[in-house]
Amino acid sequence: MDSGGDSYGEQVVSAIERACESDPRAAVRLVAEYSSYWWSNGLQDEAAAAAERVLSMLGRTVPVGMDEEYLLAVLHGAGSAEQEQLELAQQIVLATTGPFRYSVTVLLWSLLFGPFESAAVVEQVLERNEDGDAWTRAAVELCRGYPGLTSATPGDAAQALRTALGRFRMLDDRWGMFLALTALRDIVDDPVDVISEALELAEKLRADDESGLLFCQRGELYRRRGDLDAAGEDFSWALALAEHADLAETAAAAHIGLARVARCCGDLLTAREHLARVLSKDSDELEDARYEALHELNLLISSEASA
Repeated sequence: MDSGGDSYGEQVVSAIERACESDPRAAVRLVAEYSSYWWSNGLQDEAAAAAERVLSMLGRTVPVGMDEEYLLAVLHGAGSAEQEQLELAQQIVLATTGPFRYSVTVLLWSLLFGPFESAAVVEQVLERNEDGDAWTRAAVELCRGYPGLTSATPGDAAQALRTALGRFRMLDDRWGMFLALTALRDIVDDPVDVISEALELAEKLRADDESGLLFCQRGELYRRRGDLDAAGEDFSWALALAEHADLAETAAAAHIGLARVARCCGDLLTAREHLARVLSKDSDELEDARYEALHELNLLISSEASA
């Protein structure tokens, strides 16, 4: 999730790059201090660029007294970090006995590294940080309810996510609210209202990729309800967003959704046209989409045979 170019964000990255040349400790500290700023503005690309520069300078050396700052650099730059750096970061977390000093650390660690840890380890980290400031407490509840991170029951997870949503709403943290809503959609019985609120936030956050997927999910829910007009509108919005942002997988999902809507409406020719758009693509990333399109095509052929 990235809200796009930000001149101030680029200036921050430049300042960190300059600090790498003259004051390495200051560079690491800047990455940590700007972590919340990057988070709240959806500037993952800027964060990754700054962290990558710092990690290339530090290598596997953790500056004395700056364990958590190093950890944050690895969390932001995880996509390009060396295996040894990732292992060092995990050692820092396991060796920490008290709460983190930076509020954003618990959330970034839980979402990035938590899925690869046991539920017990994640819960220990959350417990150490549940008495932090208001934002940290919201983040802890978000992680406690997030799918796959803890052993919470679906009911407890839903309650934790609703608590996180309320706290992030009071703090006016849109990214936190968005994450809570997108996690809630997978465990509530009727997620249409949850997805609709998430879509409103995604638009404000300029998160086109997330918006496209959410439109597809809500469109499919509408289709299953029999509200084909609403479904077609959502899939059309998803397709427009995907084509504008060059999101091939989302475009394929939208085409398949529109094909299903057309088939349900009896417009088999339009359905075939949408499926043909997906089946004509041969990139590896669309292999699953092509398989799904073939399945839909078989349903379409059956519909034609019985017509």
